[in-house]
Amino acid sequence: MTPDPTPKTEFEKQVESGSQGFFSEFWDFFCNNKKWWLTPIVLVLLLFGILVILASTGAAPFIYTLF
Repeated sequence: MTPDPTPKTEFEKQVESGSQGFFSEFWDFFCNNKKWWLTPIVLVLLLFGILVILASTGAAPFIYTLF
């Protein structure tokens, strides 16, 4: 049998190319959909996450003096 000569759709090409990482896919979402208003929300959540991680380490006494 011969292979199917029909051209592949964009979806089929993406499936065969492999998966992107989370951050590269998130960056593509920002660039392609122009969701720049989400940037401050994401940054605040990241800073809050970093603060929570640092509060559970030996750096906690130094962080508490900042507030």
